[in-house]
Amino acid sequence: MSEKEESKLIERVNELLLDPAYVKQNWHGRSTDPLLQWLVGLTNSNNSTFAVTLTVGGNLVSGMLISLDEYLNQYATQISAQIGHEESAAVIRDQVLSWKPAQNEENPVPQLIHLKDAEVFTSNGMPIAPGGTLWRGKISSVDGFNLGRLVTGKAN
Repeated sequence: MSEKEESKLIERVNELLLDPAYVKQNWHGRSTDPLLQWLVGLTNSNNSTFAVTLTVGGNLVSGMLISLDEYLNQYATQISAQIGHEESAAVIRDQVLSWKPAQNEENPVPQLIHLKDAEVFTSNGMPIAPGGTLWRGKISSVDGFNLGRLVTGKAN
């Protein structure tokens, strides 16, 4: 590497390290599981779904991993349905949907995970919200994960 190339590289790295979003995503994100980030990225890129169970701060969260697009579609529908005024509901829905990344935009390394039909299980093995809900969390907060849904047996 020439001295000029090395100087340009150092200058570029310095620029990137001054960008808080870059630092958070590319350096602080290193404490996350790269396999889970890959699975979320795969889901985001092709709208696939996977049954997963996450361990988050001692709780189990089980549901269907969905893409950011699918999450925003469902969230927009749910939040706008709670607004009584039709025009206001449309504005809220459009605002939520505006957070979708543009089709030609480069997909950054995912930092958030999205589930539908998610259930958070208490220590007694019973879900807090039976039947599930939409759930969004930081990948960096996930302590562990496995493929498959947690199924509880009914007590006799």
